Amino acid sequence: MDSRRQAARRARALRGFAAASVAVVVSATAHTLSGGGAPPAWLLVAVALLATPVAVALVGDRPRPLRLGAAVALAQAALHLAFAAVGTAAPVAAGHVHGGTSLGAGPVAQAHVLHASGGMMIGHAIAAAVTVVLLARGERMLAALARGIRRLLPRPAAPTLVPRAPRVRALAPLPVTLPTLPPFSLSRRGPPALAR
Repeated sequence: MDSRRQAARRARALRGFAAASVAVVVSATAHTLSGGGAPPAWLLVAVALLATPVAVALVGDRPRPLRLGAAVALAQAALHLAFAAVGTAAPVAAGHVHGGTSLGAGPVAQAHVLHASGGMMIGHAIAAAVTVVLLARGERMLAALARGIRRLLPRPAAPTLVPRAPRVRALAPLPVTLPTLPPFSLSRRGPPALAR
């Protein structure tokens, strides 16, 4: 496979993963701020992983605003249902019960959360708009941010090239000749060898 095609596929997969992650985080934030309670972390990871292939297919090489808007609206509804169906660790307060009575994480609480209030709808609509803007303009925003950061950081000094001194070849060592002694000049004097 051509290296350009591989790079394009990697970029598309990265865009899809980023789109799914942004959609899940923004949706969870809106859901929590709208009174639905924070979804558990395992659910955020699971939903992001499940949404990634769909996001890769929808986002493609270039996100188109209309297709992106429809996909994000559907994703917000699906994410709200997933968050509401699983519930939270904390009990959900029932808005229509007097005295601040709270409901457990059972089916009554889940049915109450599935019925979306006006605040919840507005929260998810804002989350959808933020997600569309982030996904449509996200790459440009990140590129502009990176350029701005590069301008603020000091540039590293260019390395100065120092010319090398020419190599001098080492001379071969001269052979050292030692005078040889005639064999008769060797002395055989010394202690006697041990007898066996």
